[in-house]
Amino acid sequence: MNIVNAMQTAFAHHQKGRAKEAETIYRKILKRYPDHFDALHMLGVLYLQRGNLDAAKTYIERAVVLNQKNGPAFFNLGNVYFQMRRFDDAVRCYRESITLNPGFAEAYFNLGNAFREQEDIENAIPCYQTAVQLNPHHVDASYNLGNIYTIRKKLDEAIESYSRALTINPHHADALLNRAYAYQVQGKMEEALENYRLLLKIAPDSLETYNNLGNLLKDLGQMREAAICFRRAIQINPSFWIPYSNLLFLMNYDSLSSAGAVFTEHRQFAKRFEEPLRSVVVPHMSERTPNRRLRVGYVSPDLRKHSVAYFLEPVLAAHDRKQFEVFCYSLVPAEDEVTERLRLHADRWVNISGMSDDQAAEGIRSDKIDILVDLTGHTANNRILLFARKPAPVQVSWIGYPATTGLSSMDYKIVDIYTDPPGRTRQFYTEELLYMPESFLCYLPDKESPDPGPSPVVSAGHITFGSFNNYAKISPEVIDLWANILFTVPGSRLIMKAKSLSSLSTREHIRNIFMQKDIAPGRIELHAWQSSIQDHLGMYNRIDIALDTFPYNGTTTTCEAMWMGVPVVTLSGSSHASRVGASLVTNAGVPELVTASGDEYMTTAVTLATDIMRLQFLRERLRDMIIQSPLMDTGRFTDALEKNYRMIWKNWCDST
Repeated sequence: MNIVNAMQTAFAHHQKGRAKEAETIYRKILKRYPDHFDALHMLGVLYLQRGNLDAAKTYIERAVVLNQKNGPAFFNLGNVYFQMRRFDDAVRCYRESITLNPGFAEAYFNLGNAFREQEDIENAIPCYQTAVQLNPHHVDASYNLGNIYTIRKKLDEAIESYSRALTINPHHADALLNRAYAYQVQGKMEEALENYRLLLKIAPDSLETYNNLGNLLKDLGQMREAAICFRRAIQINPSFWIPYSNLLFLMNYDSLSSAGAVFTEHRQFAKRFEEPLRSVVVPHMSERTPNRRLRVGYVSPDLRKHSVAYFLEPVLAAHDRKQFEVFCYSLVPAEDEVTERLRLHADRWVNISGMSDDQAAEGIRSDKIDILVDLTGHTANNRILLFARKPAPVQVSWIGYPATTGLSSMDYKIVDIYTDPPGRTRQFYTEELLYMPESFLCYLPDKESPDPGPSPVVSAGHITFGSFNNYAKISPEVIDLWANILFTVPGSRLIMKAKSLSSLSTREHIRNIFMQKDIAPGRIELHAWQSSIQDHLGMYNRIDIALDTFPYNGTTTTCEAMWMGVPVVTLSGSSHASRVGASLVTNAGVPELVTASGDEYMTTAVTLATDIMRLQFLRERLRDMIIQSPLMDTGRFTDALEKNYRMIWKNWCDST
């Protein structure tokens, strides 16, 4: 047998996909020469390509033992270990391959992949960067680098990497999708829209595109178009629950969706996605002792710099550790300084962002959590179906979502008498309503907040109204009412600030609407989102009166405005989402600013605009009023919350 010719023939078969013929020749060679390096190596590669990892490992390991200086063999052994999820071994082999062949871009790329699987982002980044330097046409290295930058929230770098990948392959749908999303997170709405529309030409049935585009259109206030996108995504894949959950969230913004319609749609979601999971729910064997120390778990993707943290942190810090053991289940892939601060208040912190719902549910069950609290509902990045698996005997919805979850597995929703007057809203919930005695929220202002300035009307010579709410909350009815207020208060101005207002077309649209209502463009001042808390809160010093949105009231923005001495006029409706303002404003000590109709809202805003002394008094006193109110009485709030936890735990203990 001519070994050289035989290997050449085998390799030719191998390259052309004739695996059976190649294997036969490799084995013949090894039968005669058991330590033939190339035959061992290539037979191992053949098995790797077939997915027979054990056989691949056996042959390539033997080859590596015979030749410690062959970079490709170490590379392929690394690939075997990678497929076996033995990432430490894969890293070792890829590094050895790079040592032997420093110019091998693919080894750097695969090493980056191995680090990424180990969640070692710091080491993954330079590997992908080197792969791109060595091979500028390596599309996957640029794409993966973009994904890493996105996780790290380095969005400019992510967009640059995705753009490089698209230069190489203009039809790389995933790169286009992720670049669009990066633009969207940055608030570059026109760029995001352009990318999504390009993507639909490449992949007209892309579920992810319709889902993301729906979220973008919602943020731009285009509710009907957003709903069409979500329903198209649902049509493409009826078993994919996320666009349906997004559709439910969208309905809370829609002034034409009644509370009854919102409830019905949530129940339909549960029927489709919760009912099939009932088979995985097993009885809880928790010790039914009413007065023992309880394990309370909080689940959220927003345990970071996010509105939810302003209301959760004071409670975490104030929990009675003798009576309650606090667990935080974080869904945050990229943690920040707020995450680190929250972590200090937890007895145990578990990051479940990389776990499936089944894995997370099993972990929570193993932790023997007694009361599990969802802080997200159907808002962004939720894991609502984790709760459908019922990992804890008692489950509670709080803070993050202004409606029912729709799930029968969610036992309670925390409310107060202002958000949900007894007897008026119960029919819109699958949960039992768990009433707090005063406010359903406890607010912790940002420690870097600036001080309230003097009433701006004094120096400006005119009243300035303002709203810093998400633009999706600004319904057509809101615009109509605001325009009437501006028309009635001569010389008054309106400042709006929202992330979506970075969009030129949205700004032009808003100004055109006000112009049609005889409000000159110069009276409307529009600002995009500001990352600095000092700049964000400091802008309240330019506002005399904040105008709340409806039917979806502000929450954090209302607290921030009052904290900065700015009174908030709110319109309460028939749903929880439309009554949050009533709760916050009443608890702050200014119930006269809660209105029940559009006419009353307008009259209250106009009357307050003419009472300069009242505005100056509130500017000077409102912060102190909030500090002394139930909104910031952390001890009293947490004590009441813990009493409620104890009560619902006793209810479960007494149940059969």
